[in-house]
Amino acid sequence: MTEAYRLPEEFTTERHLVRRIRPSDAQALFSGWATDPEVARYLTWRPHTDMSQTQDFIRRASRDWQAGASFPAVISPRQAPGDPIGMVHPRLVSTKVSYGWLVRRDHWGQGVASEIVRWVVAHALSHPSIFRAEATCDTANAASARVMEKAGMVREGLLRRHMLHPNLSDEPRDSFLYARVR
Repeated sequence: MTEAYRLPEEFTTERHLVRRIRPSDAQALFSGWATDPEVARYLTWRPHTDMSQTQDFIRRASRDWQAGASFPAVISPRQAPGDPIGMVHPRLVSTKVSYGWLVRRDHWGQGVASEIVRWVVAHALSHPSIFRAEATCDTANAASARVMEKAGMVREGLLRRHMLHPNLSDEPRDSFLYARVR
């Protein structure tokens, strides 16, 4: 029997170190992006207003990782491993992995997400039990659409009234669905 898919607790790409989120990351996440309305613009949660929200997220992330349900990880430059600049959040659902990610605003436009998403998609699809890697983005989020395309994902369709992005609207918005399969 094939062992269940899991993201490694730590790995490196050409320019980045990616590792499991730790409780000690709370301040860096809180001040780096959790409170930034521009970073949260297309996400499914509102910016944090209190450190306890970030600490709660990290506790949930730890439980989900232990359960093998999702693998939230922080991204840091290899030369500055103590400086989280973003995160990637793979979620395992049967034979597919769904992805979310974010990058701290001062690192936008530097290819951080493209490099990491390319790696995690290839990693998942190399596992014998994973046949699909997918992600969605708001139809107005051109930057995330480009990240998915650079990771080899193909736009499969438009999901109408699919996702609530509370920083944009109180009603669900349309999303694009991208995927790469093997």
